[in-house]
Amino acid sequence: MKKRTVHNYYTLISRMILYNLRIIFANKFIWFLAGSVVFYLGLSVIYVLSQDVSAMRDLYGVFMFSGILLVFYPVVFGIQNDQDARTIEILFGIPNYRYKVWLVRIILIFVIASLIMLFFTFLSNVLIVKFEFVYVTIQVMIPVLFLGMMSFMLSTVVRNGNGTAVIMIILGILFMFLDEVLRKSQWNIFLNPFNPAWDVSETTWAIISLKNRIIMIAGSILFLLAGLYNLQKREKFM
Repeated sequence: MKKRTVHNYYTLISRMILYNLRIIFANKFIWFLAGSVVFYLGLSVIYVLSQDVSAMRDLYGVFMFSGILLVFYPVVFGIQNDQDARTIEILFGIPNYRYKVWLVRIILIFVIASLIMLFFTFLSNVLIVKFEFVYVTIQVMIPVLFLGMMSFMLSTVVRNGNGTAVIMIILGILFMFLDEVLRKSQWNIFLNPFNPAWDVSETTWAIISLKNRIIMIAGSILFLLAGLYNLQKREKFM
């Protein structure tokens, strides 16, 4: 009996993962994946040819933007794709099933993005400049996770991929404008931990960077919970 229960759980989880993988890699995701690869390779070639790379200070931005491209489409357009395919009706037809499906999907999106980013950082470590590529991948994925969860939460409110994309682009531009103002602030979403301000001590910068990461991890969890909570409002999605 126990073996049958374990087998049933294994079958359910494996089918759910395969189902969500098909959704994640469907439609226009391939273009965002291609854009991420082209962006990374293009700037990497420029850095190799110029031979003017200040370690992670320069490469961090390349990795971060590549990561954002990887998660942007499946997170922003996921709910709209469910609505277009009429699968949203199935998800809402089974109590609490939509939470499990979307939680698995979110986990898969960021696991896939993390593995791709790990490959990017490893390549740069080999071809451009030596650094701790696993540590750098973690540092890059924290703001990517934050922006991705924010996008997911907004998609449950706007319920339209194009609308969510416009809002996120506007917010992204706003955050970029504030980057210089918040240069030494723990609230800077685009804070580069590998590029300390010249008038800040190494210890102080380490504390600022740590607080910044804690804030974004906490914010990511809150955005995820808010997004899952918004999925309770069946009438707004049907």
